[in-house]
Amino acid sequence: MTMLGYKIIGEGEKKVIILHELMGDHRNYDSSVFYFDKKNFSYIFIDLRGYGLSKNIKGEYSCDEASNDVKNLLLKLDIKEYFLVAHSMSTMIAQKIALIDKRVKKLLLITPISAAGIKMKESAKNKLLEEMQENRGKIEEIVNSSSKRYNQTWRDYRIKLAYESSTLEARVGYMKMYLNTDFLEEAYENIDIPIKIIIGDYDFPVFSMNQVKKSFSKYKDVQIEECKESGHYAMLETPVLFASKLETLLKS
Repeated sequence: MTMLGYKIIGEGEKKVIILHELMGDHRNYDSSVFYFDKKNFSYIFIDLRGYGLSKNIKGEYSCDEASNDVKNLLLKLDIKEYFLVAHSMSTMIAQKIALIDKRVKKLLLITPISAAGIKMKESAKNKLLEEMQENRGKIEEIVNSSSKRYNQTWRDYRIKLAYESSTLEARVGYMKMYLNTDFLEEAYENIDIPIKIIIGDYDFPVFSMNQVKKSFSKYKDVQIEECKESGHYAMLETPVLFASKLETLLKS
């Protein structure tokens, strides 16, 4: 059985599982973790196949595979119940985990993608995947378009982290996942735990307040918090505020 790489920070009895996004790994949270409540919570940062501490693990990079990988690791760690935090790409995986693992007490989704994935025309989807597969300039384009308020030092950091955090195969694989996977009706019908959401005011339109409200409208218990000064990376852009909002949502 494949076991994902992970790291644990904190000594609290309450367990918080944290997943990363497409262009980063557990290091995305390094700027915020200093401000986390480590007395009451233990934070388990998990890297998916092809990323960070699991970079040498190959796979099909599907939502089913990733969710089962996380569930199996937590069974091995003998985690009885936990809060599940996910960012962007991995928020789809988190919703799938909530369907297959009843130990999840609450979902905390940062700039989330709905269980329907991201919809676009077939021609646009193929073009995006081709550009990502070429591994030449697409990451830079994404970082630059999401970082217009920031200086080149920040952009260079984000680009370097994106390339270093994962294999090309994994990045393309998980992008295919959220462009082609849809289990929205199953999620709406079967996920009944609280869902807490953090979005950034300067994020892409697809992650705007109106869009997120629409995408998560049929869930039974949803709360959305907005980081007014951040874009797609609240944990990096506004670390103190992000840590504070996360703690509030964990305790609410």
